[in-house]
Amino acid sequence: MALFFLKMRHRAALATSLALVFCPLAQASDPNCVPSSSLPPAEIGQPPNIDGLKAQLRQYKCSGEYEHDFNQVVDQAISYVVKRADEIAKGNQGVKLAIVLDIDETSLSNWARIQADDFGFILKGPCTLLKDYPCGDDAWEQHSEGTALPTLRLFNRAKELNVAIFFISGRGEAVRTATEQNLTKAGYVGWTDANVMLRPNKEGTVEQFKTTMRQKIKEEMHYTIIANVGDQYSDLRGGYAEQVFKVPNPFYFIP
Repeated sequence: MALFFLKMRHRAALATSLALVFCPLAQASDPNCVPSSSLPPAEIGQPPNIDGLKAQLRQYKCSGEYEHDFNQVVDQAISYVVKRADEIAKGNQGVKLAIVLDIDETSLSNWARIQADDFGFILKGPCTLLKDYPCGDDAWEQHSEGTALPTLRLFNRAKELNVAIFFISGRGEAVRTATEQNLTKAGYVGWTDANVMLRPNKEGTVEQFKTTMRQKIKEEMHYTIIANVGDQYSDLRGGYAEQVFKVPNPFYFIP
């Protein structure tokens, strides 16, 4: 198994980055893309100020650089899937091919919630998405308001090649209906309920659950998983896929 991911470019020093925190192209459509006001400079010997780091994250997202990096990984995944589908079709037409996609920050973007919570994580509580109000993650998922990421291009290309698509997510079964509605609303159409694998409970780690599901797809459902795509290393570790592709996500980390 090989790992394909796009290493982030070397960034300029924090002080330089803060001077560039403007989103001229995205401002009109995204109210969260606004110029940062006066921010403290980096101080030698101290960790960077957290407001400065948040400003860098907004710059990365709003400037289009995040989408550019994301698309490069998706392009790599599409090229690999096309190549393997063609090779296997010529050599052994009886093989069932599949790809595995994570959902959050891989297939669907939760940027509205991330911004409402100022890069924090609030599990419970309401989500109104009103200015200066927090957004509970459970309530956000029930809203079905996540937007499609460039992974949708890979999804559609895999369908054209008759490659099965499975979604494996750390989301719980309690939000299955809302999650499936969100996937469809965002343009991911043509899957069955069995192809959306959510955690029945919160026992064990996300990595353990996802590894077990890929094992099931391979050993019980008899698919060859040619590509596994995720934004967290916990999406990708554990085997049962030929290649793994990591899309960028500097906004949060799931061990």
